[in-house]
Amino acid sequence: MTTTNFSSLQLPDGEIALDEQTLKKYGANNFTQEITTEVLPDAVVFAETIADVQATIRFAAANHIAVVPQGAKTSIVNSAAGLSGSLILNLSRMNHILSIEPENQVAVVEPGVLNGDLDAETRKVGYFFSPDPGSKRISSVGGNIATNAGGMSSVKYGTTKQSVLGLKVVLANGELVTFGGKTFKNNASYDLTDLLVGSEGTLGVIVEAIVHIIPIPSGNSITGLATFPTIHELMRAVQAVQASGVNPSMLEILNRVSIEALDEYEHSHLGSHGEQALLIFQIDVAVSGVLEKLDKLLQEYGATKIDVTEDAGRTAEIIKIRQDIFAAGAQYGRLIVEDIAVPLGQLAKVADKAEELADKYQQRLLLLGHAGDGNLHPDIILEDRDGDLPEGTQKFIDELLDFVIQVNGTVSAEHGIGSLKNAWVPKQLDENVRALQKQVKKAFDPVGILNPGRKI
Repeated sequence: MTTTNFSSLQLPDGEIALDEQTLKKYGANNFTQEITTEVLPDAVVFAETIADVQATIRFAAANHIAVVPQGAKTSIVNSAAGLSGSLILNLSRMNHILSIEPENQVAVVEPGVLNGDLDAETRKVGYFFSPDPGSKRISSVGGNIATNAGGMSSVKYGTTKQSVLGLKVVLANGELVTFGGKTFKNNASYDLTDLLVGSEGTLGVIVEAIVHIIPIPSGNSITGLATFPTIHELMRAVQAVQASGVNPSMLEILNRVSIEALDEYEHSHLGSHGEQALLIFQIDVAVSGVLEKLDKLLQEYGATKIDVTEDAGRTAEIIKIRQDIFAAGAQYGRLIVEDIAVPLGQLAKVADKAEELADKYQQRLLLLGHAGDGNLHPDIILEDRDGDLPEGTQKFIDELLDFVIQVNGTVSAEHGIGSLKNAWVPKQLDENVRALQKQVKKAFDPVGILNPGRKI
């Protein structure tokens, strides 16, 4: 039970909750399934304005209380769950699109705006918001920025970082600062905007963002499926496509276990002929001859069947296949989600290693991901929805991540570090880099109240 007197925390517009039901609801991330123990924060603040955020941070600094900034609670690495004795700063009520400016190709938003809502609104004026994580419909733009989220179109348009032009941030002393602006080039200062992107609430609390919106491409787009005899051949095909100049806007892969899960979940027939691996691809600007080039290339690298469409309805069906994979896996139990990225030339080798380790430790492996930029999600299905990870699952993760680091990959591509991946940071980053990160953290947050124990 908290000993902090929260009566002195005066919020201009927001609300503070101290009841156990709310603490339980907001103390956990909905998607961090590796952690089943419950840690209750001392309080949850629902901020509605920047002034609410500033008041909360100043109160926390004065009372040496840890603050956990929180968006839509979709973190997979425990970035925004409660800590013992902490205060959750929930930003979901700061959910207004402040402006959409086609003339500047920007939108100005509060952090609680959902990614899908922003994209839908910009499409009404002929633009789109390119970051599209699998949680697009339920994750917030602020959370996407805090974790530098990627997605299916990141192969062409980049991760969230490439879409962030400016930020308003409340620092650990309650001061409001502005980084960047509405220009696409700005060398007047150190690039502190990029520094905040992916910082997981450890350097400041994002309260407003200026993001780049892109004109919807004109002309025809093509979307398709291609099946392969093995995941190895599929990965070699991905590497070849990326070297071909075709410039795809989507290259998603699924292994045999993923195909089977989707067939059961969607009552489909993706694997009816024993297909072992599936590629979902899209070219959003299909110039003359590109389809023929892609078709020839995929066949050359072993594709057994290629299905291509320009129809909007069929396109939506194909993309939904990839969007449904987590729900398809979750029908069997708990999903342990990993998030790695490797150099493109190592894709086939790492995919083979993941399948090999899954066989070795008898793990049910969903191997999927945004292979076009080297990002894979080797996810394990556990029938037991509670409790610690089985020994075989932990060994699978440990050996795979060790291998990823050996081939110059990363243990976190787009989900962040949170607390779950902290043990792997020293293995990937050398001591000098880690020391510099701690100095940066100290400069922004001298007392150490902002999301302690996460990211670094």
